[in-house]
Amino acid sequence: MRVTVPLFKKLKKKKTELDAKEAELNRREEILRRKEEALAQSETVIRDKNWPSFYPLVHHDIAGDIPVHLQRLQYVAYAALLGVPVTLLWNLITSIVIFMSDAAGVYIFFSVVYFLLGPPGAFYFWYRPLYRAFRKNNGMYFGCFFFNFTYHIVFFGFATVGPRILFSGLHFAGILNAIKLMDRHPALGIMSFIGFGFFATEFVLSIWIMHQVYQVFRGNDKATTASIAL
Repeated sequence: MRVTVPLFKKLKKKKTELDAKEAELNRREEILRRKEEALAQSETVIRDKNWPSFYPLVHHDIAGDIPVHLQRLQYVAYAALLGVPVTLLWNLITSIVIFMSDAAGVYIFFSVVYFLLGPPGAFYFWYRPLYRAFRKNNGMYFGCFFFNFTYHIVFFGFATVGPRILFSGLHFAGILNAIKLMDRHPALGIMSFIGFGFFATEFVLSIWIMHQVYQVFRGNDKATTASIAL
């Protein structure tokens, strides 16, 4: 009996040690499994840069990243984004032609600034936040979009009218300048009317996008899917 009791205690102690080691191994395996899962998830987040196609800088895949019921709205926003450089390029061309006639040079200066900074600014300040808001359903990105897109709408609304204020010669190819130019230079007036059409289209489309995104933000998907077909 004296021999059996110490042996039993040793076996019990050994079993306790083995259980502790087994628990430690299980814990380490669980930690390793979680790290592997986190690594796999992080690898899926790293996406290939594919846009723009001629010089890829960012990843852009509406069909793969955006929920199906929001893809058409995202495509419309993408069309509005592409309309920014087109509109500002025509505005720059018009300003150069006007300057070669009799306009102030400051018009060209600001037109160049708008053309160089407008497209990348539109992409990073309002289009990309909208893209991320739809992909992640994140309220912070929605807020960033609404804040910056409001300035986008104000800018194109001002350009659509085209008043000559702030600086002599600082004006857009808007409706007021088009009407004024038609008296002296009909060809320049026609160019300004075309610019007005670009600005007005971008302005109206932007207001529509703002309304639809707000409906999505408020959770009214029915309004989005019903009115997305223009």
